[in-house]
Amino acid sequence: MTLHQLVPLVAFLLNLTLVAVALYRDHQSLLNRVFAAFACALAVWNFGVFVLRSTADSDTAFLVERVLHVGVILVPVLYYHFIVIFLELAPRRRLVLSVAYAMAVGFLALSPTPLFLRGVMLTPWGFAPAPGPLYNVFFAYFMAAILGGILELALAYRGIDSAFRRNRAKLVIAGSLISLLGGIVDIVRFGFKMEWLYPVGIPANAVFALLVAVSIVRYRLVDVGIVAKRVAIFAMLLVASILVVIALGSVAERTWELRDVLSLKEDLVLAFLLAVLLTPLIRKAEGWLDRLIYRKRLGFYETLSDLRKRMGSLLDVTHLADTLVQTLVRLIPLTHGALYLFDPGSGDYQVQRVVSSGAIEGKWRPLRVQGPIIRWLRENEILVREEIRLRRRMAEALGEAEADLEAMQVALLLPLKSEGQLIGVLALGEKLSGEIFDAEELELLAVLAGQATVALQTSQLYEQLKRTNEQLAEANRLKAQFLAQFSHELRTPLNAIIGFSKVMLKTSGGALSKDQQEDLAAIHSNGLHLLGLINDVLDFSKIESGTMELEKVPVAIEELVDECIRTTLPLIRGRNLTITREIGPALSPVRADRLKVRQVLLNLLSNAVKFTPEGTVTVRARGEGNRLVVSVQDTGVGIREEDQPRLFRAFQQLNGGKIHLPLGGTGLGLVISKSFVELHGGEIWVESRLGQGSTFLFTLPLEPVPAHEVHHG
Repeated sequence: MTLHQLVPLVAFLLNLTLVAVALYRDHQSLLNRVFAAFACALAVWNFGVFVLRSTADSDTAFLVERVLHVGVILVPVLYYHFIVIFLELAPRRRLVLSVAYAMAVGFLALSPTPLFLRGVMLTPWGFAPAPGPLYNVFFAYFMAAILGGILELALAYRGIDSAFRRNRAKLVIAGSLISLLGGIVDIVRFGFKMEWLYPVGIPANAVFALLVAVSIVRYRLVDVGIVAKRVAIFAMLLVASILVVIALGSVAERTWELRDVLSLKEDLVLAFLLAVLLTPLIRKAEGWLDRLIYRKRLGFYETLSDLRKRMGSLLDVTHLADTLVQTLVRLIPLTHGALYLFDPGSGDYQVQRVVSSGAIEGKWRPLRVQGPIIRWLRENEILVREEIRLRRRMAEALGEAEADLEAMQVALLLPLKSEGQLIGVLALGEKLSGEIFDAEELELLAVLAGQATVALQTSQLYEQLKRTNEQLAEANRLKAQFLAQFSHELRTPLNAIIGFSKVMLKTSGGALSKDQQEDLAAIHSNGLHLLGLINDVLDFSKIESGTMELEKVPVAIEELVDECIRTTLPLIRGRNLTITREIGPALSPVRADRLKVRQVLLNLLSNAVKFTPEGTVTVRARGEGNRLVVSVQDTGVGIREEDQPRLFRAFQQLNGGKIHLPLGGTGLGLVISKSFVELHGGEIWVESRLGQGSTFLFTLPLEPVPAHEVHHG
């Protein structure tokens, strides 16, 4: 068995290993499945070539050529499909993929015919296909698909932000170019009848498989588990042992002019024994590989998962910042870390929390809003410091920031963004293990940064709300204090004006002229009106601040209604308007704050009288189950339906339609009435139609009240 015969077998074993690795962890992943299919096609091709190089029978060779071309035909379309999925371009390349698969199906259908293969021919390197007329078309399709995949990778390469992703793309590009070069050499051999050229296509495929395997192991080209990775590494080591054994055998054959020193079976056994003998060395290398390649992902996942859960329950910014930075530094673990938050006072990003493991102490300067670091993070995602030297655009944009980054000694800067606004920056040092952050870890950290942003915004809003509530509470206290003092200062002279004007009206004894009496009556009336306005404002202030209290006593509602009607009668003097009442039989007393219920009734009666030029105002009271229902109905102008929702809002007044009425007041009467009723546990509402009058109703809970406790006003 020669090295020439062993090369396709080695490539076959490598491709089978790639299939197992790809399907081991996640066979449902489309990327893994397409990659596995691609590796299977390569394996069919390579195994077929191995059989061709090991047989001397032309009929067998022709049959093998037909079988292996099933793999050869599928290689280009599966390769291109794998590339566009890897680059997340599949939806945009659906038409191209459809055409490529259609061509592959067509070539598969024609492959058994002489149009595709006429037979086989013997070359210095073994049997090769004797191409038919369509074979050149197939080669064009083959090269177009491979070149298309390489072009897609090259175009996407510049836009790949992560160095780790670019590295794995670089390996795939390198392997693809080598494989393409091998294909070109084979085309030259067929096209120009240069059979003496060595068929480098199969070795090129083996190199491609090796580079893809490295990309899988080192940069997670496809999603595989740790066990599958170690199987892949051991398989590659075993293949290397086979190559070493074959190479040594070839050297021995030439040196001592021996032929067939060892058979293929003996070569494989010897390679396996060599791998067993090197087991101690492999185990030592595995420890190094664990540090270099295999991340302790379970711990990383658990750290971030636990951190996400804890952040959601923290409402204090300081505690949240401490938990976020300390957990990352302690559990990943890192040399150090810091959280920057925007400070409106200084206009820069200031350090909120710093945690260090003691390995490195960074110098945490404020990050200027107009500085290069903040400008970069506003427009981009994670800043990986090691990438600056690799990317010209980053080097140009962050050249001025080199001193700051050097002082901070960070490996990563994660922007905390919300709706395009940068609210903070999470700065992380190197891993204490000396490992790099790979692409998957960067993605997880980006997700964490998004959740940290939400948690920080929530905690900042909570603290802002807490401060606002404290300020409002203080403002309400000061307002209540001011209004109490202010009302006292106003009511003292007002009471004197009201009292003296009333005395003068009663004792004038004809000493005043009619005009003077009217003026004095106006002074008295306006004084009472002003006192009512002041009382309304005070009541509303108490209601807003939550300091309004009830003094409940048993109240005879019939007597209270009569009292309110008597108080309202002077307002209808000289008008064609009457006030009536309808009280239900045996109406039980109600336990309530008598003064506040009286104020509600007077408000409703005064409004009814004000908006009823002539007609009737009727007060009704009746018991309904465990509640008292009181209504004030008028035959006045009514209220438009669209205006009714505004009735119980503060400082809202409705006009009287086409009837011009003196409104006055503060617009607080119904608001205060509503609050008084609801403080009692009742409700108030209106029923009205424009031009047909209005009915205001309110309820109060009925409680059994002994007769001797009933208050008679």
